[in-house]
Amino acid sequence: MLGKDFFKTAARMSSSARELMGSMAGEVERLVKTRIEARLKGMNLVSREEFEALKTLAEKARTKAEALEQRLDELQGKEQQKKPASTNSTKKKEPKERTESMIPKA
Repeated sequence: MLGKDFFKTAARMSSSARELMGSMAGEVERLVKTRIEARLKGMNLVSREEFEALKTLAEKARTKAEALEQRLDELQGKEQQKKPASTNSTKKKEPKERTESMIPKA
């Protein structure tokens, strides 16, 4: 039969192997993370903070533009109400048709 020392030695070896594998996994993770960060820096990507700040600015600008459009529509509506319908000069004049007599003869 195998002695008690064999099992103690086997247990220590497996414990050491587990620790070694754990430290190797941590080292591999750090190396992969470093490589990925280096690649991302070379791609000129923005940080999450910069993205969120610009997103907030864009949302504010959109809200302001929508408010200004609404105000403009209101002002244009009031202007249309002030003008009498008969003097509405916003109609485009139709172009006159060209006839043969209008074209100069060479």
